[in-house]
Amino acid sequence: MARVFLADCQPLFNEALEALITRDGTNEVVGQASAVPHIVASVPQLKPDLFVIDAGLALSSRPTLVETILSELPDTKVILLAQDTDIDLLLHAIRAGAVGVVGKKSGTQTVLRAVQAVLDGEGVVPRAMLPQLFRRLLDMGDRSTDAPLNRLSPREREVLALLGRGWSNAQIGRELYISPHTVRTHVQNILQKLEMHSKLEAATFAMQHELATRRPSATEVGRQRG
Repeated sequence: MARVFLADCQPLFNEALEALITRDGTNEVVGQASAVPHIVASVPQLKPDLFVIDAGLALSSRPTLVETILSELPDTKVILLAQDTDIDLLLHAIRAGAVGVVGKKSGTQTVLRAVQAVLDGEGVVPRAMLPQLFRRLLDMGDRSTDAPLNRLSPREREVLALLGRGWSNAQIGRELYISPHTVRTHVQNILQKLEMHSKLEAATFAMQHELATRRPSATEVGRQRG
């Protein structure tokens, strides 16, 4: 049972979502807050596995509240709740380290499904925004920024490419004939080398650099397996 902390600027939304999570019985709500100081104070005390935070609270400061939480609890996950979801907010959330963005207008049941999806290791973004997200990622930055990729081994590049396709650790393991534990190790190395916070951030990086459409050469793969 995962420990969930709710942090919406509207206490009634926190209460409604807590009631839904409690009734579902899969996870446990360990706290809730509606102001940044209370959220920050709860991080070291409660050590939740997942924060569900209003986007206005999460992204309005520098460093962002998301970054503050992840600096204290790097293994925790963060979902943002947005009243109005646009592409700039989505990109800001991903850069900060959030692994999910959910529109409040989609309802508490959708938020509940997003909570479980993130706890299962998935990233969550509004499906209707994916084409726009992909276009923006392809337009962003200088293509010469491939330099960070030079930090990765051929095998890590291969894992990163498959992350960019939205594959799970289990799918990647079956494709590359390695164990899920080895996949997790590769993912951790990738995040560390690229100075990223989440698999979703790594996956968007892979899409931005068009890694999801290409794979390391047979020579590289053979060298890794040999």
